[in-house]
Amino acid sequence: MNLNEIIEISKKKSEDRLKKIRDELSIPFFKIKGQPIWNGTPKRIVVIGSGIGGMASGALFARIGHQVSVLEMNRELIGGHGRCLTFQGLSYSMGPQYVWEFGEGKLGDRFLRYVDIKDSDPFLPMQYDGFERFFIGSRKSEGNYFTADFKVPLGLDNFRNALKDLFPEEAERLDALFDEMISIYNTYKSFFRENSATEGRFLLATKFLATSKIPLAMKLKLGHCLTIPVKEFFDQFRINNLLRRILYGHGGIFAENEAEMSAIAYIIGTGNYHTGAWYPEKGFAHFFDSLASVIRKNGGSVETGKKAVRLETKDNRVDGVICEDGSSYECDFVFSDISPRLTYSLLGRQTEAYDYTPSHSIPTCCIGIEGGLQSIADMKGRNYWWQDGNEVDYRNTDVTAAPQMLFIASPSANGFGKARENPNDSLVVFCSGNYHQEKMIYEAGAQAIQKFKTKLADDIVDILEKNVFPGIKSKLLFVEILSSMDIEKDTGGELGNAYGRRMTVKEILKGAIDEEDCPPNLFNVSATKNSPGIASGIFTAGLLLYELTGIEI
Repeated sequence: MNLNEIIEISKKKSEDRLKKIRDELSIPFFKIKGQPIWNGTPKRIVVIGSGIGGMASGALFARIGHQVSVLEMNRELIGGHGRCLTFQGLSYSMGPQYVWEFGEGKLGDRFLRYVDIKDSDPFLPMQYDGFERFFIGSRKSEGNYFTADFKVPLGLDNFRNALKDLFPEEAERLDALFDEMISIYNTYKSFFRENSATEGRFLLATKFLATSKIPLAMKLKLGHCLTIPVKEFFDQFRINNLLRRILYGHGGIFAENEAEMSAIAYIIGTGNYHTGAWYPEKGFAHFFDSLASVIRKNGGSVETGKKAVRLETKDNRVDGVICEDGSSYECDFVFSDISPRLTYSLLGRQTEAYDYTPSHSIPTCCIGIEGGLQSIADMKGRNYWWQDGNEVDYRNTDVTAAPQMLFIASPSANGFGKARENPNDSLVVFCSGNYHQEKMIYEAGAQAIQKFKTKLADDIVDILEKNVFPGIKSKLLFVEILSSMDIEKDTGGELGNAYGRRMTVKEILKGAIDEEDCPPNLFNVSATKNSPGIASGIFTAGLLLYELTGIEI
């Protein structure tokens, strides 16, 4: 079979699926660029869940005149994994600490302009000379030990050069590694992101193989990275353990150890935030509140304490959403920001056919500190990581032992984590969790839960005192632990997950989770179906806007 025959087969597969949708909806799905699928009549859209996919979608469609109702199960907070909690006047973002794609003209910036919140929600760049800082190893009061303290400068080339200055004997290997990462990242961004808005993955991959614009060697490199974990990718360049810890230091944000983390996901994720890391000047709580204001200002609603428990259908279309409190919402379309498995269960259908694995959990530690510790103030525009020097096994973390990894941010250092009159500082710290082990602890009762949380809090503070913030214990005001079980209760996320789906080779190769036999007016915008992160949620919302209306942001 030659390449042209493969392309024709892939076209037919994509077109057959589109024809089925077109026939069911009785709309012209084969549109030219900019031709809307929907007519001009405002639609009633119900959004289930207020995570970034749901809120971004709701804001975009409300902005162009549709009636949007967002239903959030949490009784007080919107934002899903991006929700913010307050303890003793200090605010903590439970998920995102910084974003990418928010520079001038980038996706996030275009989104802010489109929904008209650019002026009210400015995003600030993180520190160019070290937007992340890695502390590796554990200082001991006596005996031998090793530690590293490394600031990651913004930009892959700057990152490379800083590592070469620190490890001059590894310069050749580092050059080879970064050359490969940069070439793969640039190829992905130039081809896939330009084409992904209008093509199915199978057809897109086929076109990628067929294009003459990309050398065969690069096609093979990118294809190989799709099939290997980060560990194998590093092995190719004989990267030593300490270098790996720095290179994969921010890997904790994926809740995935390098032996399983997809190499292509790592390369694209790393490339994305090295093009520019940003944080909201007024905080993520304000950002989500602004999205809610866009929806309300355009005639919609955002309601908390509204847990969807059933989708009513007629003629294979969803025409109503029923909530746990008995309230119901008529609709023309539903955008679900909960996982495909949970969405499908609302239809009263079996979910065993869904083949994906939610990401691992990441418990959160919210710390209040008496103001005046200079090392906290030094965190402005920076996030810190600490690792014990070994690869973290996120699959089998023992949550009763001291953490191997901490991700540390300070909302107050960035200016939005406290009330104006509050002189104190905040730290939000994430560590690897184990949902199944934590569930057993919770089943043992309140005393076991308190013992687990007290030990975890003590272990985290000890690590910070010894390795990151000397003197923090003398300034400590309070510590609050949010476990995987707490996260599940607050968000409804499967297994209390932190990041949608796992970022393994197997899961990445699946692409977006296919939802067979779902009503054609039901769309899933969750990170579990697609990909995680604020920018990715906005991309999903923008893609849905384009597919249904022909409008590009």
